[in-house]
Parts: sequence; structure tokens; C-alpha cells
Amino acid sequence: MSEKKKVNKKLLISAILLLAGNLLLFLTIWMMGKYEKVYFDQFLFQMKSSSQGVHRELANSAVTRVLGLGLIATGIEIFIYRILSGRVEKLKEKNKSYLKYCTSKACVFFQKKVLPIALCIFITATGILVSRLEIFAYAQAVSTESGFIELNYKNPNDVELTFPKEKRNLIYIFLESMENTFADKQNNSYNIDFIPELTALANENISFSNTDGVGGILSFGGTNWTAAAMVSQTSGVTVKVPFSADAYGDNTVFIPGIVSIGEVLEKQGYNQTVLMGSDAYFHGRETYFTDHGNYNILDTKSLKATGRLDEDYREWWGFEDEKLFTFAKEELTRLSKENKPFNFTMLTADTHFPNGYKCRLCKEKYDEQYANVLGCSSKQVAAFVEWIKTQDFYKNTTIIICGDHLTMDSDFLSGVDDDYVRTNYNCIINSAVTTQKQNNRKFGSFDMFPTTLAAMGVKIKGERVGLGTNLFSNQKTLTEEYGFDVLNNELKKQSKFYNREFLGED
Repeated sequence: MSEKKKVNKKLLISAILLLAGNLLLFLTIWMMGKYEKVYFDQFLFQMKSSSQGVHRELANSAVTRVLGLGLIATGIEIFIYRILSGRVEKLKEKNKSYLKYCTSKACVFFQKKVLPIALCIFITATGILVSRLEIFAYAQAVSTESGFIELNYKNPNDVELTFPKEKRNLIYIFLESMENTFADKQNNSYNIDFIPELTALANENISFSNTDGVGGILSFGGTNWTAAAMVSQTSGVTVKVPFSADAYGDNTVFIPGIVSIGEVLEKQGYNQTVLMGSDAYFHGRETYFTDHGNYNILDTKSLKATGRLDEDYREWWGFEDEKLFTFAKEELTRLSKENKPFNFTMLTADTHFPNGYKCRLCKEKYDEQYANVLGCSSKQVAAFVEWIKTQDFYKNTTIIICGDHLTMDSDFLSGVDDDYVRTNYNCIINSAVTTQKQNNRKFGSFDMFPTTLAAMGVKIKGERVGLGTNLFSNQKTLTEEYGFDVLNNELKKQSKFYNREFLGED
């Protein structure tokens, strides 16, 4: 190979390394600016499941800030290299001092060291991303086998569940990014309760707390993004994402071996609907609810197909919560007229980061948009609950309201003390059972599965389903039994049982 070809090959490899390094660096910067925290299992899940229906602003931001800036930075770096290494021929012809520089030690250095410099940039960018995603911690966890899940998992098919003679309806409301920190005036750095209506609902009804005061659902790995939270709360298991697994919606299966509340209620003759103001195909949610309970799916796609939304309508992730609650009332009215009990599940979206969606109902009460959106969402949820209470079906209906995960907005809660334990909101309305022990309960989103069944009047032999414990019982949760840190670490570890029984791996 000629010397010229060797140089050109080295430059090509250097350019590729520079581009890759810049893309990784700007990806890290973008994530740090957009997300409060990103974990590697969440990142892997994103890679393995469908991104169809992602918010356009978010997608455009990623393309602009990562790909666009990465290409620009690489172009600038290559141009600077050509200047410093004396490869700009026009300057050679017209500028004697530049021609003299081309033979200097600096010129020779950059010609010889371009590949090591590019490699150094790539390795540094990779290291920053690895640190940000905590990849080493993930690798350490998945390289350690644990029998914890196999030992503690209670398959709903094997648990004796006794339904009341008159089966109760269920309305389950997932609130996007709704955490108790927004209501905790003592700890949110604003000294403001941004969600007073939701706070009132929690105080007037049943709301389990991990403290004596404001508190709720602890955030475990594998439960801290929307799809994972929905799976965890409805099936009692966390979402684990091994490198080899591919069972998260794209291949028409979504963790096929788990048994969800949808499947339990389907066997009991329930009509089931899930409503969300986005594309249900995003992150495999359509597959999950279809495979695990045969739900009727109401999302942007299905509502447009039936003419209930204009074909070209697009707001926020699909359509705003004001419309969501209107569709919810229509669907509940329809379900209540069927001669069957119903399970109606819905997911809000206006409080999604970044900054939330400011609709026409939002008041300009605070300086920050996200604060106003939170207040607006609180009012809309409370008004929806009040509407439900006026309906004939309410007397035999249990309402569960839960935040899906902690907010991912990187700025809004930046003033919160690092030692403060942030938790997800929960509220149970018109429960079939009561409890005197709502406070100082340590629990995760997987505990909501048996707790929901109990709130519907279902008696659970042994008080455990999935990895969850009925919070209305005196039975200790796994969190109370083992402690948060021990449990969180065990749930993150490799589980051959999980891979075999839930993901269908050999």
C-alpha cells in the first residue's frame, strides 16, 4: 500500500472515530439536559421496543442536538486538523508564513497523531456515556445470578383469588410523572403544593405512604419509565431487559410469560379498555394490553380510524388530556351499559417532560410552565373523579390513581435535597376494604397488583400475587422484609427463572 493510501486510510478512520465520539458526547449532553435520570435498562428497552409515536418535539430535539451538532463538530474538527497539519493547499499558495508552518514540528505532530487524538476523543466520550448510564453497575448486576425472583414470585394462576358475588368495576388512572414531591411543601424547595386537588383526594380517601406524612410508592429499577410502570403495577413484576431478550412488543409479544390483572379479570368476564392520548404502539404498550387481557385499545390511531379524531390531529404526544377525559367519560358511559363488570385503564400525558403541555385550561398561576401544567392536571383529575361519583355505576366501582414514575424533568426538582426520598403518588377511592395502616409502609409499584384486587373486594389467599403484597393486609411487603437497597439489588440481578418463565428464553 502506498504512503498516500496509508495516510488517507488513517484520516478516514480518524474521521469515523471523531464522528462517533461527537455523537456519543452530544447524546450524553442531550440526555443530561432532557432527563433527570436515565438507567441502562431503560436505554436498552428503548432500543428493543418500538419508538413509533414518540413525541415529535423530543425526536426533533434528539436529531438536532445529537446528529446535527455531532456532524457540525466533526466538520469543524476536520477543518481545524487540515489547517494545523498544513493540508489547506490554497493557503500554501498564497501565504508564505503558512507554507513555512507546514514544515514545522507542529505540522508533523498533527499529521502523525491524528489517529491517537481521534481515538482519545472517542474513548473519553464513551466513558462519559458509560458513567451517565451506569453501565458498569448494570453489567455487574446481570453477571450475578440470583434466585430471588423464583423464590418470591407468586403466579396469579396458582394463587386462590375469591371474587365477591357482585363483582366491582375498576377504573385505574395512571398519571404521567406524578410524584408526591409536588405536594410536599416541606421538601420540594418551593414551599408550594402544586397539586392541591390530588392532595385532597389522597387525604380524603386511602393513600399509602412510606412515611408519617406525604409519601407513596418507592421507585425500583425496572419500574421507572411509563411502560415498565404499567407492567409492574398491573402484573406485579419489574421489567428486566437482558441483552439477549427481544420480547418487548416489536415481535408481537411482550414478556409473554407474566400474568397480569387484565388476564385475571378477563377470566372473570370483565370488559376491558385502555385509553391513552398517544400511539399505544410506542414502547410495546399495545402488544402488552392485547396479549395480557385482550383490552380494547383506544389511542390516537384507533380514534382516528373511527373518526372520533381528525386524521391530521396532533397535539403533544397525540392529543391533550382535556380530550382524554372527554373520551374517558364516553367510554365509561358505554361500558356501564354492558351487562358485565368493567376494567377501564387510562394514562394521562400532559405532565410529561419537558415542561409539560400547556392547554387552554391551564392558569398562569406560577412562573414555570411545568408548575402550571401540574396544577391544571390536578384540577382535571379531580373534576373527572367528581363526574364518576355522579354516575350510577360509581357505587360498585373502585378507583385507583397512581403516578407511573418519578418526573424526568431535569430542572423542576433540582433544588430537592439529595437525601429526600421521592415517591410516586397513589390514591384508592371507594375501596371495598379499609385499613388503619396507611402510613410507614415501604412498598413498590408491584405491590399495587394485589392491593388493587383487594380494593375490588377480592380475597387473596396468602396476601401475595406476583412480587407484590396486599397493602390492606398485615403481611410485610418484600421491601419491608428485605429493605429497599437489598431488594432493589436482587431484582436487578440475572434471573434464569425470569428469562425462562417470562421471556421464553431457553
